[in-house]
Amino acid sequence: MKREGPQPGEIYLAEFPLHNPCGHEQQGIRPAMVIAIPERARFPVLWVIPITTDREQPWLKSSSHLYLRLSKGIGGLPANSVLLLDQLRSLDTKRVKRFVGTVNQTLLQKVMHHCLQILGPFKSH
Repeated sequence: MKREGPQPGEIYLAEFPLHNPCGHEQQGIRPAMVIAIPERARFPVLWVIPITTDREQPWLKSSSHLYLRLSKGIGGLPANSVLLLDQLRSLDTKRVKRFVGTVNQTLLQKVMHHCLQILGPFKSH
């Protein structure tokens, strides 16, 4: 079966820009989970959440709503990892390098729920 390109819930190795890094922005080649593909965007972009290796960093416990742990093997990840929900970003599709794996629908829904909590309630005026 032919793949149609990145889909929400899939994990890819992606290239995060190295030029002008600021503060704690993610950079370099790292896994990232696709969470959305904006329709009718001006350019072909994906909304992704970068992933880092889980090394029992102290900030994981103090902000568990911002950092979701993924066990080794989930989505094809080679090590225990952490989704960095506070680093959600738009990434050009050309920066997607290699398919790693797919997470199940239950985990994707959990990730989306956490993203909505971070964004907070929206009020229309």
